[in-house]
Amino acid sequence: MSFLDRFKAQPRWKHTDAAIRAAGVSEIPDDAEHGGAIEELARTDEDARVRRAALGRLTGAAVLAGLARSEQDLDLRREITERLVVIANAPAETDVEAREALAGLDDVRQFSTIAKSSPHAAVRAAALGRVTEPRALGSVARHAADPQTASEAVARLTDTQELTNVALRTEHRDAGIAALERSVSDGGLDAAAVRETLEAVQARARSKAVSRRARALLQEMQDAEAARRAALDQWQQRVASVVARVEAIAANPALPDAEHELAGAEAEWGETASTGTAELDPDTAGRYGALLESARSGIAAHQRAEAERRAEAEHAAALRAVRLSLCERLEHAAAEQAVTELDTARAEWEGLPEPSIDASDRELHARFLAACRTAAERHENHQDRARIDARLEALSLEAERLSAEESGADASWRALQREWDTLAPKSGTLDAAAAARYRAAEARLRLRTEERKAAEERALRLQVQRVEQLVERATARAAAEDLTLREADRLARDLRTAIDGPELPGQEQQVIAERLKVAQSVVASKLHDLRELDEWKRFANAAVQEELIARTETLRTKYGFDTPEGVKSEDLDKVARELHEIQERWKQAAEAPRAQAQTLWHRYRQAADPIQVKVREFLAERVEERKANLEKKMGLIERAEALAQSSDWIRTADELKKLQAEWQAIGAVPRQDTRATWKRFRDACDAFFTRRNADLAERKESWAANQARKEALCARAEELALSTDWDKTASEIRRLQADWKTVGPVRRTKSEMLWQRFRGACDTFFDRYKRRDEIELESRQAEREALVTEIESLVAADRSDAFESHSPEVMGDIAPPAPSAFDNAALLERVRSLRSRWNQSSPTVRSGADPLSARFMAGLERLIAGYPDAFAGSELDTDANRRKMEKLCEKVEGFLAQAGPAPDSSQSLAARLREALASNTIGGRAGEEAKWRSMADEVRAAQASWSRLGPAPGEAGRQLGDRFHRACTRFFEQHRRHVPQNVDQPQRGRAVGAR
Repeated sequence: MSFLDRFKAQPRWKHTDAAIRAAGVSEIPDDAEHGGAIEELARTDEDARVRRAALGRLTGAAVLAGLARSEQDLDLRREITERLVVIANAPAETDVEAREALAGLDDVRQFSTIAKSSPHAAVRAAALGRVTEPRALGSVARHAADPQTASEAVARLTDTQELTNVALRTEHRDAGIAALERSVSDGGLDAAAVRETLEAVQARARSKAVSRRARALLQEMQDAEAARRAALDQWQQRVASVVARVEAIAANPALPDAEHELAGAEAEWGETASTGTAELDPDTAGRYGALLESARSGIAAHQRAEAERRAEAEHAAALRAVRLSLCERLEHAAAEQAVTELDTARAEWEGLPEPSIDASDRELHARFLAACRTAAERHENHQDRARIDARLEALSLEAERLSAEESGADASWRALQREWDTLAPKSGTLDAAAAARYRAAEARLRLRTEERKAAEERALRLQVQRVEQLVERATARAAAEDLTLREADRLARDLRTAIDGPELPGQEQQVIAERLKVAQSVVASKLHDLRELDEWKRFANAAVQEELIARTETLRTKYGFDTPEGVKSEDLDKVARELHEIQERWKQAAEAPRAQAQTLWHRYRQAADPIQVKVREFLAERVEERKANLEKKMGLIERAEALAQSSDWIRTADELKKLQAEWQAIGAVPRQDTRATWKRFRDACDAFFTRRNADLAERKESWAANQARKEALCARAEELALSTDWDKTASEIRRLQADWKTVGPVRRTKSEMLWQRFRGACDTFFDRYKRRDEIELESRQAEREALVTEIESLVAADRSDAFESHSPEVMGDIAPPAPSAFDNAALLERVRSLRSRWNQSSPTVRSGADPLSARFMAGLERLIAGYPDAFAGSELDTDANRRKMEKLCEKVEGFLAQAGPAPDSSQSLAARLREALASNTIGGRAGEEAKWRSMADEVRAAQASWSRLGPAPGEAGRQLGDRFHRACTRFFEQHRRHVPQNVDQPQRGRAVGAR
């Protein structure tokens, strides 16, 4: 540092000493110019103390979230995240700050806390979405302040035991009911377990609504059992009714619809038997079978007698029906089959017996003769239309042939068209395919010329479009940052090919050519730059290759490849890894200047080849070693498979454990055999231990006693889960956990449920134990929120009503106002009481602005401004406080006047130097420092007096506060220039504390 630099004022937050920097952070002005300096210190300073001091000056959630993600110091990061949690849980008009705070967190416990306590619905939902652990979800469902959040947490829970815990402990009606219904309806519990769960919830649930719902579900189960018994009685009555119906049919089989009635009775019997809730009585089933067989035989005999009587009448009707069908066949016969049908019908008619002489038979005979004549005429007309259709078919094929030729004969087409127009109206059955071919050929001939012309126009447009796309792509890629040399070279070739291509007709050729030349110049310039950049890259790669060659040579020398002893075997593995790393880096820098590439490669190979030879030999030896290990492990597999079926449980288990230890001691095997060998060995061990576990499963006598002991431990843990006697309860729960480990096994179906119940109770307490400070903070936060709410209610409500709305505990010894008029003295005493309790309470925000403090002071100021008469003459008198503030401001400003004006930047350096040297004498400097220390003590006393003043609402009060703060800041800035900092380091800051 030069001599002149000693007189330059440097801010302490830029000092090289970390302690001085940390103390100087508080002196950085609160303005936009220096806000970045505070954030920069909090983000980049190497000392944690400086970063902590800078963080204390920052309040923005977005800034704190970014610092939380980048901070490496665990304690400091924890402090930042705790501040972010407080911001996320703080009330505000919008949730922007809370959302930004949430982005800086990653601990599930913090997300759980925010989901429970945040006043913003969107923030609660986002925090809940980051919670995935069942215990954390259960904690949110039990303790969330918002009922909707608790319900959403329950909706995401799948663990039955945790759902039961929520139903037992939550105070939210909807969440508790939803948890109860899901816990008993997910199918994980049998009927007895469901009843047990419902009884427990009915007896012990905190929420009366959940208890009532459990009682209702129990009642529903009882109602279902009663309904089942009623259904059984009804089913037995239906069985008796069906047997009676079959018995009635068997007694009188000639009844009308007897068969239908019997089928209905059988169907009803089948439905009754399939839907029954009990087994059929064998006697009833046998009686039903005998009656059914008797009814069937009686109905069959009655039906045979009726069939013989109807057969004779049906024969005559059949002959008449055959003749009628012959007439209908001829009348409806198709024209192309009329002749065949005519001959067949005549032969069949003549083969029938002679008809009777009644009128119906004569009418059928006349109808048959008329149908024969009509069929003959229909066949002749069909032959004429077939000839016309054949000709039209030929014409359609000819038209299709003409349309397929490149140049069709117009005369042939016109003659064909005239003939088609003549014959088409005469055809009644023209094939749709032939007509379609003719229309398609006609359309093709008409559109062929138009398509040829359109194709030429499309080809021209396509060529112009391709050129324009090439120009746009070349221009866009030339401006892109990721353009490569190869791509630029390809673009230049494409533009050159387009320029040398065929010319376009009209004015478009000139416009396109100009655009191509402009694009070509742009790409050429970019190509030149990329080539130069490629040369520089190759030049840089040459340095990297030189480094890798030197590193390879060093590796060769370091491990003694050139010595007679050679490289040590234990170093070859490390050498192989380092050589592999060098080879990978060489691949990344493979492109070197063309003049040096071959030389560098040759040098690299000379250095690397001897190492590569030794590494390959080492890898080959390791392959042989792994093959030997494979043989050893195969021997262990054979021994394990031989022991897999043993029944000597203890000795064999010890032997298998020894084999497992030997397996671990043996080295690696070839990679392709690792999975298969391990699977065989594990399967052999698993086969034995599975059989042993099956044998152990038979020992169930002690399970009942173990289950009773574990249930007692669960009940005791659940009693202690919500205790606040932290240390004593923690010791007892740890003792319960130790006792749990000593209890033997229980039935598998009960083990997990009991464990989840016990672990849930323990986790509930230890979660609360970890959050004991947070729970205490929440309690203090609730107390401060109650004070804020109370003072805000005084502002919002009528004074006398607000006074009467509070309880005697809140009012203390303050007497209520008289019914006729409001007592100002009572209001003053009440506000004093609130202010005293507020000052005695501790804020929950560890650093940064406390939103509750701002709300309390705002409410206090509005109350004082609204009722000035009540506070006149007290420490809350607004006018008196303003006068005292003005005096304190004038006092500090007077010290500034005594100190003289600050050095002017325009003052010459020589003049300031003379003044500094003159004041540096022994006597003058000592007197000057004593005067400044005396004035500093007075200013600090003024700051203390300012902090004890009451509030001064309104713009005037804020202006006085800013004025006093500026005066103090200016004074201490001059004080630091006149008093050595290692002798006296004043505390700078604005007046704080409740007024």
